[in-house]
Amino acid sequence: MIRDNLKNLCQLNGLSSREESVGSYMLQKFHEFSENVYKDNIGNIICKLKTKKNAKTKIMIFAHMDEIGFIIRKIEDDGFLRFERMGGVNTQILPGTKVQSIKDESIKGLVGVQSHHFMSAENKFRIPQIQDMYIDIGADSNGSVISRGINVGDMFSFDDTWTEMSDKIVSSKAIDDRIGCSILLELNEMLRGSELDAEVYLVSCVMEEFNIRGILPVVRKIKPDITIGIDITPACDTPDLNYNDVSLGKGPALTYMNFHGRGTLAGVLPDKELIASFENICADNDIPYQREVASGVVTENAYILFENEGIKVMSISIPTRYTHTPIECISITDADNTVKLIKEFICQF
Repeated sequence: MIRDNLKNLCQLNGLSSREESVGSYMLQKFHEFSENVYKDNIGNIICKLKTKKNAKTKIMIFAHMDEIGFIIRKIEDDGFLRFERMGGVNTQILPGTKVQSIKDESIKGLVGVQSHHFMSAENKFRIPQIQDMYIDIGADSNGSVISRGINVGDMFSFDDTWTEMSDKIVSSKAIDDRIGCSILLELNEMLRGSELDAEVYLVSCVMEEFNIRGILPVVRKIKPDITIGIDITPACDTPDLNYNDVSLGKGPALTYMNFHGRGTLAGVLPDKELIASFENICADNDIPYQREVASGVVTENAYILFENEGIKVMSISIPTRYTHTPIECISITDADNTVKLIKEFICQF
């Protein structure tokens, strides 16, 4: 089921503030097993699980719906589109990449690349700057672009790249964080009919890739005591990375520290009792897990921590190769083990 939902979700387009198609899918799927599901004013989807009366603790488990992509900043007279990144797109892979309009998915495009035959020697080993790149949608003038419904401010995503590399390994655009959304759907199904001792909320949230704060209206409404964020983390099991030992297929990564030192200083140091309880669950239930320390990574918990007089937070990460590209790559077994881990935590609470 995780694989099916992940494939369906990755084939949808949903950039920050334009998550409607993903939100509609989540809303429909949540409704299959829960009655208390709603959408807030900015597009967050909230699913409350069945709870025993007088439950005293509120637990919120969340994952973001939006993906990285591009926004058009200028249309050249000859019909080429200049753009800015929406989120932390890896610019190294952009030349030659296929993209599509999220307003009209029939409009396909390519990020242009200088023809090899006429490329100067100094340009053969240079990556163009983002301000020099352009999208080619096959138009020959500014007017022909606008006549097709494309204008400044419109957004483009990577084109569909879903690939099943083996029975366990899959690759696609937008695995960050549609895998987290798929885990939420699986938890909703597995816990259906249960009467839990805590109020449990599953939240698929907006605008993480843009400003990391789209979930805050939900936090202020629910006022959770505990939040558990599900997101991806870079795997370092390829020949070009040895930052840490996080690898595909060795289990979910419990976050002991993440920190984003660029721009706003923000990061997560999880509640020590909360993370210890997850370690114990893994040991008692033979669930493999990994330990993650990651500089350059940040999640919503960095801001949630300071809401409502302080909230106990922790993050669980799915190891992912080739992050923030159209070929993000995970092991489904890591997602399965994440579901087992969180389900056990909720049921034991």
